[in-house]
Amino acid sequence: MNRFKKSKYLIIVFVTVLAVSVLLVTTYSSAIVTKLGDGISLVDRIVQKPFQWFDTFKSDLGHLTQTYNENESLKKQLYKLEVESNQSESLKNENEQLRQLLDMKSKLQATKNLAADVITRSPVFWKQELTIDAGSSKGASENMLAIANGGLIGSVSKVEDHSTTINLLTNTENSDKISVKILHGSTEIYGIIVGYDKETELLKISQLNSNNDISAGDRVTTGGLGNFNVKDIPVGEVVATTHSSDYLTREVTVKLSADTKDLHVVELVGN
Repeated sequence: MNRFKKSKYLIIVFVTVLAVSVLLVTTYSSAIVTKLGDGISLVDRIVQKPFQWFDTFKSDLGHLTQTYNENESLKKQLYKLEVESNQSESLKNENEQLRQLLDMKSKLQATKNLAADVITRSPVFWKQELTIDAGSSKGASENMLAIANGGLIGSVSKVEDHSTTINLLTNTENSDKISVKILHGSTEIYGIIVGYDKETELLKISQLNSNNDISAGDRVTTGGLGNFNVKDIPVGEVVATTHSSDYLTREVTVKLSADTKDLHVVELVGN
């Protein structure tokens, strides 16, 4: 009986020790697994970082490329709109100049009329000359005046077979000696265009045939005398009159009627 009790106690102790051992092993294993899991998670995060950065960079690069393409597309559209707007404005200006030429043509007493497009105007000689696409083959000659934008702009200086060079009134070295008349009330005073002041942008007239009064605002037209014999083309209006130091001669400054800065079409007139 005592042997049975001892065996029973041994079994109970063994089972208790075994249970405690299993519990300790399980707890320790759980801690190890947890630690191991944390370590694997850390490694996984470290490994994933470059891939996450690359994915972010790839996404940002895609957005940047898309933005760049959209920007370029908008630039092209804007440029196209600007070109179309400029072309439209240019056509409007050209049509207005053509209407002015038709209106003047009906009023002028000229036997020769020739309309042409401006084909060359160098920035270097912008105020000196321009070239049109009509020459001697279409009837251009060196005794013709050039009109545009509602008034006189110059005279023919050189004629080729298919082109003509116009000497502009704004050329400071103009020596064509075009005759003009100044209308003061019912009085007509004749003179000669002798130059252009680029500082004041005014035409200079001298060699007047009369001492009659001239006032600011008096109208100036072509006189129809000499080689350029078409009269009554608008030239401008008087700004001021000055006397020479000896008071024997006068010089009249005139604001031009025609705007020579933007010219698309020109008409040559002569007799």
